[in-house]
Amino acid sequence: MSGRAGLMKALVGIGVVLGVIGSITAWFLSFEGYLPGDAMVRTWATTKDRPSDDKANDSWVVGDVAVRARFDAVTGFGVADGQDGKKLWEFVPPGRAQICGSAPRADEGVLLVAYGTESRATSDGSGKPVAPGKGCSTVLAFDTKDGRELWRVPRTVSDGRFPGDTFLEAGGGLALVEHERTEQEARAPGGNRSLRALDLRTGKVRWTAAVPGTCGVWDTVVGKEEVHAVLACGGEDADDPGSGSGEDVELMAAAFGRGTGALKWNVPIDARRPVSTDSSVVIESADPLVLRVVRASNSNSDEATGTFVSFERDGRTRPGIELSGDYGQIDEAEVVGERMYALAWTYSKGRHYRLIAFDLKTGEEVWNNELDEPAAGLAVRGDRVTVLCEWSTQASAITELLVYDAADGEELDERHFREEAPSGYFFEHGGRIIVAGEAGDHAFTAFERW
Repeated sequence: MSGRAGLMKALVGIGVVLGVIGSITAWFLSFEGYLPGDAMVRTWATTKDRPSDDKANDSWVVGDVAVRARFDAVTGFGVADGQDGKKLWEFVPPGRAQICGSAPRADEGVLLVAYGTESRATSDGSGKPVAPGKGCSTVLAFDTKDGRELWRVPRTVSDGRFPGDTFLEAGGGLALVEHERTEQEARAPGGNRSLRALDLRTGKVRWTAAVPGTCGVWDTVVGKEEVHAVLACGGEDADDPGSGSGEDVELMAAAFGRGTGALKWNVPIDARRPVSTDSSVVIESADPLVLRVVRASNSNSDEATGTFVSFERDGRTRPGIELSGDYGQIDEAEVVGERMYALAWTYSKGRHYRLIAFDLKTGEEVWNNELDEPAAGLAVRGDRVTVLCEWSTQASAITELLVYDAADGEELDERHFREEAPSGYFFEHGGRIIVAGEAGDHAFTAFERW
């Protein structure tokens, strides 16, 4: 009996050891992306970008085409089954011209970009350009499917400097183009005629917005029934987002009729404290209009103070959502309907993130989930919220994908990348994740569940 008991103990011991080894092996395979049903595997990648001078890139996925815009070219890649990131078309601006602007959204398969030549200032402090340029003076519309040019129009510029990236917008069949005003035009009576809407497919002028003459247009977005804008009103430098005119100019929120360009309302972003041009105001959503207002920020810590401001259809403001609260510092946010989904972090030996859903009508939290790893990217599609996460608080390698139910925050899926994702900026297409690469890397890399 003692021999049989000893044998049983040995077998049990071996079973425990094998169970532990099996658990460790399964964890390792899952973590490294080699466990079926738990992995994300790379299916294809485009060719690598040409060496870059670190100028900003823009990326879109429109239908079955992924588009990358650089300073020197706009390129379309096929993402349908069997195309595997193949280059389909490319536009290179003529001569020494550069791509100097683009619309953040592509609507109805049409992408807007602008190109031109920039004046380069002298190094002797005289302010006179050593190489005068025509500025960002041409707007071009592409059919993203085949790269075919649909139309091009001239854009009025006041000097040869390149503007910021908020002078083009597309949506609802409209192309919005903000023209610059010369000093003489800015002082002329008759209002501001700088914001014009064109037919997105033909380039034919539809209307000119009734912008108050004392205001400049800083940013726009097309909604279902209105065109919303951030206006800078009250000073001579209202037209210039880079003027730093501070207290002389106040940033306002405005709505124009989408069919006519008539001004519906123009209200202060903050009824109590004016928002000066020293602040940063970014449009997060059109329906409803949501603005991210940053009044102060620390570039070293990435901490910022400010508010997400949401508006009713008549211009009345709703309760705000603070950029920083008990939940931490909001880093990235996306608005879908009456919800805002945000990634917020606190710092303790690295960043620790939470995924939070807010009700825009009340400004209150709907649900709040702690993430095990630092978040690198966020996308909301339908009833799903997808987050890409880094390996740990001490490493920036993106190795994990999490999916949550948008309604209640329930975790629905967890996957591990067999190969690191190149960035946190991604799109969902046909069940795949298409990740935009950094400058000089693959323009796009596709991953699928395995």
